[in-house]
Amino acid sequence: MNKQKIIAFDLDGTVLDTLPDIATAANFALKSLGFPEQSLESVRTYIGRGIRNLLKDLMGCDDEEVLENCRSIFKDYYDKNKSVTTKPYDGIIDLLNALKQKGYLLYLISNKYEFATKQLVEQFFAGVFDGVYGSLDDRPAKPDRAIFDYVCDIHGLSKDGIIYVGDSEVDYEFAKNCGMEFIAVSWGFRTRSQLENLGVKVIADSVKELADLLNLF
Repeated sequence: MNKQKIIAFDLDGTVLDTLPDIATAANFALKSLGFPEQSLESVRTYIGRGIRNLLKDLMGCDDEEVLENCRSIFKDYYDKNKSVTTKPYDGIIDLLNALKQKGYLLYLISNKYEFATKQLVEQFFAGVFDGVYGSLDDRPAKPDRAIFDYVCDIHGLSKDGIIYVGDSEVDYEFAKNCGMEFIAVSWGFRTRSQLENLGVKVIADSVKELADLLNLF
């Protein structure tokens, strides 16, 4: 497979440390509906498949009306408090800027709902990414390849030789479904051992290692 100078990144746990703010919003929503609050580690475990699935797993509830109500409460709170503690991982901005200077096209593809995704990217990475895409109700989320095909089509990209950087099993499955090279990062919401148990072959334990790996592909 020929490498293109195109790299797509996940958001939560890959370029942004968002866990505390997500957990706070989730617990606000849960508490508002009488459900028990959850630990930071519980929230970490379930992050990756979008807000609705996160809340469903934390609540242990399948009632669609209750889930939608909880998601609405979460989004209202999170939209106002999404960057209280959220910040880029150390060295990520320098890495992204270096890739841009080398002529790479950079895209961000997240399962976070698109409104919050775009706002966070604008706040922390303005002008860095060539396209930013989050979850929409009428579009299947990762690991479904629909968003990959959409991004490639509207930007006129070849679907071969693209690298995807992420931190979870969802990102790994997404990359496989799309035929992308995958690099996992172990500083996010899954540990190195969890990633290795999934069968991930290429893992970066630091931004420096990620930079070195990108130069090798």
